[in-house]
Amino acid sequence: MRLALRFSAARAGFCSLASLALTCSSAFADGAFIPQAVGSLKDPGIAMPVLPNAPAANAPTWAPRGGSTRALPELATPPSGGNFASTLEIGSYNKVFQGQAGAGNVSNVAVIKGYANSVGVLQAGHNLRSNLALVNTQGLAVGVIQPNGSAPVNMLIARLPNGALLIKR
Repeated sequence: MRLALRFSAARAGFCSLASLALTCSSAFADGAFIPQAVGSLKDPGIAMPVLPNAPAANAPTWAPRGGSTRALPELATPPSGGNFASTLEIGSYNKVFQGQAGAGNVSNVAVIKGYANSVGVLQAGHNLRSNLALVNTQGLAVGVIQPNGSAPVNMLIARLPNGALLIKR
């Protein structure tokens, strides 16, 4: 019994000492956030906050500068001649190349649920259109070459559940 009481007293003393140390140490720690002013703005004890964009009382006023402002070269869009190429790849190890020479060309390639396919689209002319979709294919190499004046290419190549290959133009 004597050991139990001494142990309980020691435990209680240690717990109160630990809680005292924790409360004292937290009083000296800074918070992780910047403290905000609390109260109403009508309270004379709190000064009115200064807005970051408000000019000082004696600061000169600035007017917008006249003249032309050019875009920075790194922000300007490169001339494309109105060409557009889009690629959607869902799968693994697919490679798609789309090259366009001319103006107004549009090329769309989609590889959905494909593995190790290679697709190349070359358009050399004006106002050419091509849409190509590969669905559930593996290891196919497809090339589309469109010279100037060629008809639009719309093609779907899909591997069916029974293993057959569907080519729809």
